[in-house]
Amino acid sequence: MTPWIILGCGYVGTALARRLVADGATVTVTRRDPAAAEAVARELGVRGLAVDLARPVEPFVAGAVVVCLAPPGADPAGEIANLVAASRAARRLVYVSSTGVYAPGGGAWVDESWPLAPVTAAGRARVIAEAALPAHAIALRVAGIYGPGLGLAERLRAGTYRIIGDGTTHVSRIHVDDLVEAIVRAAATTTTGAVNIADDDPAPIGELADAMAGVLGVAAPPRVPAASVDPEVAGMLAADRRIANARMKRELGVVLRYPTVRP
Repeated sequence: MTPWIILGCGYVGTALARRLVADGATVTVTRRDPAAAEAVARELGVRGLAVDLARPVEPFVAGAVVVCLAPPGADPAGEIANLVAASRAARRLVYVSSTGVYAPGGGAWVDESWPLAPVTAAGRARVIAEAALPAHAIALRVAGIYGPGLGLAERLRAGTYRIIGDGTTHVSRIHVDDLVEAIVRAAATTTTGAVNIADDDPAPIGELADAMAGVLGVAAPPRVPAASVDPEVAGMLAADRRIANARMKRELGVVLRYPTVRP
């Protein structure tokens, strides 16, 4: 069976590793910090390695699927160069990026041809990283991730969620299980280039938050001006993009288990 290497094994990587182990795959997980890599590997019952893409990396096993979930650091292009060099003998390179690479949408449906003009530092780093990928790689541009222990519901319960502006901007999301499915399917295809990963329902942020607060029995979150929020968060939540997922469905064959986050 094809070995898998998961770089930057955090929330999504752990979910992916659990799925692969259940399927009988041989999995190696990595973190920058050796102790963190060892802890994650022990929890999952897999091999762990300390890998920092800021430095040259030992070549990965031939024929492996390499999934990069590590966020860009100070030198995105250099880090991707190290990733590509280590993945030279890999069967497939899957880079997990972000829909933050796109320009604001003004409520429009945004497919993979939308201009790359990010408004956040994280988005700009992702654009640089994607540009350094080889032509045979696939870049999954992922919407806001949610799932057990992560997402809007948890922040509403904690009372930390804020709605930027009047709440009419659209935010696309994807459940972690659907993202894992997309990664697994991406590894099995020959599709290259960018593919959006999002659910079917980019609901207006205020409408969604108010409805979910009602279901949870907690107070509706307050509306706040963008200037009162961290610029990276404001840029992400106020971009008003409805992410189109047709290519994900058509070329990766993803059938969403969670087509909407609405309660």
